[in-house]
Amino acid sequence: MPGKAPRGSFPAGSGNRVFSGLGRLILDRIDRGVILIDERRRVKDANALGRRLLAEPNGLKVTAGRLGFTRADLDERLSRHIAEYRKGDGKSLGPLAFRLRHNGRPPSRVVLVPVPPAADQREVAFFLLIYGPPERREISIEVLTEVYGLTRGQAEVARSLFAGRGAEATAEALDLSLNTVRTHLKHIFTRCEVQSQRELLHLLATGPSEL
Repeated sequence: MPGKAPRGSFPAGSGNRVFSGLGRLILDRIDRGVILIDERRRVKDANALGRRLLAEPNGLKVTAGRLGFTRADLDERLSRHIAEYRKGDGKSLGPLAFRLRHNGRPPSRVVLVPVPPAADQREVAFFLLIYGPPERREISIEVLTEVYGLTRGQAEVARSLFAGRGAEATAEALDLSLNTVRTHLKHIFTRCEVQSQRELLHLLATGPSEL
């Protein structure tokens, strides 16, 4: 679901949008944030989840249109990586990985990937892939019924488990008995061809989240 970008996160002019119409349509559908920055840290573009993450207090910050981290050590690592890139070492630079934790919230994972200097989009130096915390996980009933062949009742249970609730909390949230939830879960395992709840959640996490 697209979120509003924070004021000043990146300029609104068309010259500061990098994704094509088709690229934006595709990237806005994926379940990870994508943020593009130049070698001066200026945010050039972001997909829907990326804009949402920029608007939230999660360890990222945007000051005068420039991206940074609230943690000084991570911000310094970013500065050093950008300095190497500006010296012309973009071809040999590898990605950086960070864990962002803010105010006791579950961590997000960030991978910073350099764009080869010879790439078409030369105004973009790095792209960030941001994997949100578990609380961000959502999956639609339509995916669960159409892709995995679950009944509506099974889909409601699977959706609740995917959102991070246990069996007892799912039973309470859906006004079901614990035995009913466990029965649904057995049928879900069969239909999804998995052996455990952990395998189920992994399967759902690597597939589509909405149609």
